[in-house]
Amino acid sequence: MNASSEDQLRQIRETFGYDYVDDSFSGGLASARKVKEWFHIRPDGQPAYQERYDDVSPFSEGLAWAEKDGKWFHIRPNGQPAYEERYDFVSLFFEGLARVQKGGEEFHIRPDGTRVD
Repeated sequence: MNASSEDQLRQIRETFGYDYVDDSFSGGLASARKVKEWFHIRPDGQPAYQERYDDVSPFSEGLAWAEKDGKWFHIRPNGQPAYEERYDFVSLFFEGLARVQKGGEEFHIRPDGTRVD
């Protein structure tokens, strides 16, 4: 990261009161935290959506993982879940698949949440 990028992130944190801003705007959005609530922001620092989560990841292949109330799932850039199922753990998507865990079982899903056996 160069000095200009660091200055931009510092300015965003100070202007919006964020505790943390990821230094990577993957998919045009960066992860941010404010008072234990996680979400994504646009390069201008504005939140990309209203929903708040317990944790979020950077975007990969158009989706990010989110965790809320101990359950994990993937979200779209508008903050909406990509599917209805909730898991004990999910990974980022890579080559069209994400690894998930539920009830001690581990398997892969597609971006629409369908299971790959």
